[in-house]
Amino acid sequence: MKRKAGQAPSRSAEVRNTALVPVRSSESNTPAPVRVEAARVPEHKSAPKSSARSSSLSTKSAPRTASKAAPKSGSQSAKNAAKRSKGRKKKGKTGLIIGIVAAVVVLLGAGGFYGYLYYTGYFKPHVEVTMADGTVSKLKAEDVYAELSQGVNTFYPGTYIDDIDVSGMTVEQATEAVNKALEEAKSPVDVNYKLKLDGKVYPLDFSDAKFEYNTKEVVENAFAQHRALDETDYQSIIDVFNYKEQLKNNPVNYETSYSVAIDGVSEKVHAILDPLIDQYSTVKDAEIGEFNPDTKEFTITPEETGMTIDIEGAVNQVNELFAKKEYTGSVVVPSIVKEPEITTEKIKANFGLIGEHTTKASNNANRNNNLNQACKNINGTILKPGEEFSFNKVVGQRTTANGFKEATVILGGQYEQGLGGGVCQVSSTLYNAVLKSDLKITKRSAHAWPSDYVLEGLDATVNWPDLDFKFKNDTDYQIIVVMWFESKDRTVHAQIYGKRLPDEQTIVLRSECVGSTAAGKTVYEEDKTMEVGKTKVVRQAHKGLTIKTYKIWQDKDGKEIKRDFITTTTYNSYGKKINVGTKKADGTYATIDKNTGEIIGSASPTPVPTKKADPTQGPTTAPKPTDPPAKPTDPPAKPTDPPAKPTDPPAKPTDPPAKPTDPPAKPTDPPSNNEGG
Repeated sequence: MKRKAGQAPSRSAEVRNTALVPVRSSESNTPAPVRVEAARVPEHKSAPKSSARSSSLSTKSAPRTASKAAPKSGSQSAKNAAKRSKGRKKKGKTGLIIGIVAAVVVLLGAGGFYGYLYYTGYFKPHVEVTMADGTVSKLKAEDVYAELSQGVNTFYPGTYIDDIDVSGMTVEQATEAVNKALEEAKSPVDVNYKLKLDGKVYPLDFSDAKFEYNTKEVVENAFAQHRALDETDYQSIIDVFNYKEQLKNNPVNYETSYSVAIDGVSEKVHAILDPLIDQYSTVKDAEIGEFNPDTKEFTITPEETGMTIDIEGAVNQVNELFAKKEYTGSVVVPSIVKEPEITTEKIKANFGLIGEHTTKASNNANRNNNLNQACKNINGTILKPGEEFSFNKVVGQRTTANGFKEATVILGGQYEQGLGGGVCQVSSTLYNAVLKSDLKITKRSAHAWPSDYVLEGLDATVNWPDLDFKFKNDTDYQIIVVMWFESKDRTVHAQIYGKRLPDEQTIVLRSECVGSTAAGKTVYEEDKTMEVGKTKVVRQAHKGLTIKTYKIWQDKDGKEIKRDFITTTTYNSYGKKINVGTKKADGTYATIDKNTGEIIGSASPTPVPTKKADPTQGPTTAPKPTDPPAKPTDPPAKPTDPPAKPTDPPAKPTDPPAKPTDPPAKPTDPPSNNEGG
């Protein structure tokens, strides 16, 4: 209860309810205002000195007055007056003594009472504090300070950390208790991150994440609340006492917080995304899936877009989530979409026949079989952008097992019989179609002399395994090679499908002879396999030629736009070559005159026959049995080739003459002393 001012507190009242507990008033957090008072000494009544003096002073002056008035004689009245004066004097002295004694008694009583008050501390500083029940009491400051000092190293009652009562514990004990509880508890959160890429979800494994708590910081902060004690700072004493009292009814709970410590964020993200780089970065162009050479129809495999994955960007986003203490979330992996260059729409709009060529074959069954077999092996070949076509690789070795038969071939500068004879017409036909498609020729060799199924300088000889014809698909579209042999009219067809030439343009081929030399003289050689006197022509006479070839670009109306030089081909001159039989009936051999072919030592010279020999023995006259009949140097007019015009003969005034600006023969076109089918 609240004491009245000046009332001395009892001993029991001074020590009650002094336990320190941090409590906050539900109505106000402001401590009671400080009032420090020192007790005053109460005033006690005593005889006033002035009255005593006056009394004394009046008693002494009376005789003087009387003596003046008294008669000088010794009359009775004078005596009586003297008696009265003496009595008064005596009474005055007694009263003075009594007054002095009374004053001393009063002073001694007041001093004792003051001593009692001083002894009980009544005059020491007091403070007004608020008790737990809300009442205000005035207590000696030194008693409050002494009470508060008893729990200086432990937590006030009513203090909780993470709902753990740490009352009476030291800082070390409270830290240990809180840490133990945290270790036994479950992880406060699950670190649950996911990467999202192209509509797919890839979880990140952070099961090894470590949680770090600020236990030490929270415990020390809780302990430090209202600890600033100074026995001369009465306000701090009041604040601490009030806080401790309030804790009795309003305990305070301090909560720890945590952060997540993780290692290897970058490594974890890379472990998931690195294997996906190739999968997503690969861009697939639309392409021809299947092609039917017979119907010329094709199916298209659709294109696929690709992505460039920003892995480091994903790592940064995961780290940002950790920094913001957001432990659940999805990270959309940054990426840049890479579009394919060739789409289904582009193929449909731009893919088609870009070049074709046709040649006429002879009426030789074996040779035509070989033409047909080579065409079948090539037909439907698809080249992706950048791929190279090899005739020998695609056609394969010319063997009977592979469907080839013997026919005339050029070997050693003369006609011979060999497997696969005639396939050079297939390679030459394809060479012309490739040139008309404006594709890059990477390897081509000319025959020893011009072939009569293509223009001079536009042949391409092959021979297994080292003499090959090659070209490269240097476009951004697929190339499809279609070839077939038409037995009805004995024609070889080559078609190239791919990206059409711009603006419906077409290419026609022209050749120009820029130099020639006369054929050599006839050569005779002994043939010990034939009967003496019999002959066989193994090579016709051929002039030497230098041929330049050109690609003529024409618009859709057949008008020349430009002319591109292709190459220069040189054919060496050859004399006619005749084999003369020298085998005699007796098994011996005759000799011949190599200048005339006559048998030496014969009674009558054996003339060299001029008529055709037995067909089974090979050609003995100028025409070759396997050579096709004479025909125009250009194939029949086709939709893709403009008709022959008077202004475009093989050699015409409009063809450019040989001039220094024309490049020399390419390294891929060696001198024409080659062999082949």
